[in-house]
Parts: sequence; structure tokens; C-alpha cells
Amino acid sequence: MSIIPQPSLGGKKLPISIDLAAASWGQYMAKRLVRFGEGRQGEAPSWEGRGGDITPGRAGVPITDKSYWEGRFALCELTLEKEDGEQLVLADAVAAVSRERHIVSTSIVGRNGTVKEYINEGDWAVNLLIGIQAVDNGEIADEYPAEQIKEIMKYLNEQRSLRVYSAFLDIFGITHIVIRSVSITQTTEQNYQALSISAVSDEEYEIFSNEYGTT
Repeated sequence: MSIIPQPSLGGKKLPISIDLAAASWGQYMAKRLVRFGEGRQGEAPSWEGRGGDITPGRAGVPITDKSYWEGRFALCELTLEKEDGEQLVLADAVAAVSRERHIVSTSIVGRNGTVKEYINEGDWAVNLLIGIQAVDNGEIADEYPAEQIKEIMKYLNEQRSLRVYSAFLDIFGITHIVIRSVSITQTTEQNYQALSISAVSDEEYEIFSNEYGTT
């Protein structure tokens, strides 16, 4: 540490670190060694032809025309059928299924774990996500699909099981469903509406009884 007089402070002496002064001098000399390359040489860059108008593109829309998808991999159609035979075909539908087995677990004294008794397979839980597109005479229309929503709600409001046809649901043997709940949230798109359905599988069965035999 050195004591160096400072004229700007009336000759007062202030302590100056020799190490700090040496480091500052080293940084100053290092900066002097920096050399930058030469600037651009020759003609300036030309921007001619790069300032044209922006060409707008057409917004993407789902293609629901069945003829377009012939011979292509596509979403499976889903068909709903009422008890009277009236049908509704949904071209934009995605299904998700899950099922839980009914198993009874019994604890036994002196034994770790439980004894499992298989009862049966539970119902399939079916979740459907349906896209409803406004269509007028087979063409996509620029209007809210109010009529299409009303039509599908006629099926979803049925208080009995609906028959369903789908290549995906057929894999799991699901032929009938009972609607549990319907969820729909208005979106900003004017001519398209998504609708979510929660359902459970149902099976046709017959009950026979021999307790009332003839005498």
C-alpha cells in the first residue's frame, strides 16, 4: 500500500493499492492490443426486389369431405343411431376408451398382501371429442354451426342407449353407449365448434327366469 498526494484534493494523501494500479495498467495495455478487421469493401448491398407486398395465404380449415380422404389414412367416422333407426354420421370425431376390472381384494390374518377375486370386466368409459363444422349445401360456410349443434343434441338428449358405429370402437366391441355428460365451450372460431362427450358402454342382454314355470 502506498500513500500518493492528490493535487485535486488540496495535496491530501490517499492510500493507493499497488496491486490495483498494476491491474488497471494491465487492462489498459490489453485494450491497446485489440485489432478489428477492415470494414466492408466495394459496393453497398442491394435490397432491390425485396420490398414487395406481403401475399396473404388461406387459413387452414379441416377437410371433412369424405371423397378427399378415399385411399388415405384418416379419422374414423362415428355414426350415432337412435332406437327408431335414425342415424347421424360425424366425420370429425376422436374417441378415447378405458376400462377397469371389478376385483375384490380380501385381507387374511397372518399373510401379507391380499387375495384377489376376479368378478368381471367393468364398463368401457368412452370419451368423444367432436368437431362441428358449419356447412351449407356441402360447402364450408362462414357462419356459426347452430343448426348442426341442435341436430346432434337431439341424439345426445336421448334417455336411452345409442347404437354407435366406428372402426375404432369396433375393436373393443363397443356397440352401444349411454351418455353421461356433455361439455361445450364457445370458441373464437365463428364456423367451428368443439364438443366433448363422456359416455359409458352398454350391452344388449336378455334375462331368463325359470322361477315361474307352468303347472
